[in-house]
Amino acid sequence: MKRYISLFVLAATTLFLSCAEDKGNYDYKSINELTIKGIPEDTTVMHAEVLKIQPVLDRLLEDTEEGLEYSWTMAGKEIATTRDLNYEVPFDWDVKKYDCMYTVTDTKNGMKYFQKFNLSVVAAFSWGYYFLCEEADGTSVLSYFSTKEGTKECLHTTQVGSYVFGKRPKTIVESFGNIKALNDYYYTMYIVNGESEQQVIITNNGSFMPSGLITNESLMAAEEDGFEPESGLAMASGQVCLVSNGKFYSYSNGLVYRPAKHDKEYYWSHPASYNAYVYVWDELSKKFYVLKNQINDPAAGLVNDQYAWDRVVEIEDQPSYDGHAIITHAVPKVSGPGPHVMYLVTEKAGEISFMKFEYINSQKATEELPALNEYGRFVEGKSFQVPGVDKNIKGVIAEKNWYVVVGNKIYASPTLMPVLQEFTNLPDDIGMPMSVALSSKGTHLIVATYDENSAEEYKGSFALVNVTTGETVVHRNVMGKCVVAKGCDANPWF
Repeated sequence: MKRYISLFVLAATTLFLSCAEDKGNYDYKSINELTIKGIPEDTTVMHAEVLKIQPVLDRLLEDTEEGLEYSWTMAGKEIATTRDLNYEVPFDWDVKKYDCMYTVTDTKNGMKYFQKFNLSVVAAFSWGYYFLCEEADGTSVLSYFSTKEGTKECLHTTQVGSYVFGKRPKTIVESFGNIKALNDYYYTMYIVNGESEQQVIITNNGSFMPSGLITNESLMAAEEDGFEPESGLAMASGQVCLVSNGKFYSYSNGLVYRPAKHDKEYYWSHPASYNAYVYVWDELSKKFYVLKNQINDPAAGLVNDQYAWDRVVEIEDQPSYDGHAIITHAVPKVSGPGPHVMYLVTEKAGEISFMKFEYINSQKATEELPALNEYGRFVEGKSFQVPGVDKNIKGVIAEKNWYVVVGNKIYASPTLMPVLQEFTNLPDDIGMPMSVALSSKGTHLIVATYDENSAEEYKGSFALVNVTTGETVVHRNVMGKCVVAKGCDANPWF
């Protein structure tokens, strides 16, 4: 037993001495790690545009880029090996969103550092402001002003792809949502013209190529009066409706459904909606009504048809509109079962009137309650005398405020308890207001003007007015006579 203990002590002593004599013959070196910053997560670029990205490279130890190699890849294909990207996007790139990667390799230690980002390739007409204009001979021209920094002039076109707009521009009906073919969110635009081989050309601000046409051949049944759409709207559901010759139509999957059927004679115009109900003006009775789909009540011979706006709901207690000109109206975004409100602005004899309506659809018909528990009513109205007011004034609603343009003055009023006050002035040398719209996020008014006495080639201008501060930026003489303006300058949802 004593022998075994001695051997153990000897082995332990040897091990201790061995460890004590180890001078640390190990070379532990800190890695000069790298962090990539300054690359936006999402970037949008047009065909033929030079994409410029200048990353910020931070080192942990030494601020040096010696021994670094770089690689830029888009959809798995390397397009550059430079530190900064300076790349002209070719025309043959498909319009869509690409997965991209910036890779930095430290050749001294083999370490690689990655930064992913998304690149959306769009057409020349993409994110910006759209103006449907009319030339002296009636020709329809679409003018576009990009939101890209440094833009000074509009782009102009009389067609989308090979399809020509024609003459007598009417309106643009726009909706926002995901476009599967482009794998991203864009505005779909229905460009409506009065004299054209194709009354409506459908496109989007991603590809700006024709994605559909609406013509007489699109009608499910021929119309004696023909098909001449003048106005329309796109609902939150995505359904698109058009008004032609006083008749109300829905459009879906390339077809125009039969016009709405009603017991009385109506001549519809000025549709406004957000969700499942449409406020619409009848030129014959000079009243507003609500249109909706018919209830499903087989016993009464009523069958629901999602494409037919066959039910007319009276709006009670409406005032007289004798002598009134409809300036603008809108249905704000709504959610839940509460009232669906419409705000209306009219002009009469130098007065601006603000009116409010509501429609409530509380329950569907049952055997016990065969009649719908619903009603539409006029809520309130208030008028203001304003110098210079006539039927040519323009207006728009932004969030909970009305903005009305009278000459070069912009007035504002809350929708609740209207009180009209001067908001800001436009320059007095840009002509008369033609159309007013909102930027996508509702932060700016887009006021299109026209000066028929201008000596410039383009007599039309537009102003961007901040709705919070009143700060105004004017772009002079960049387009023709605007019929309708649209703000498609950003994703309104994010």
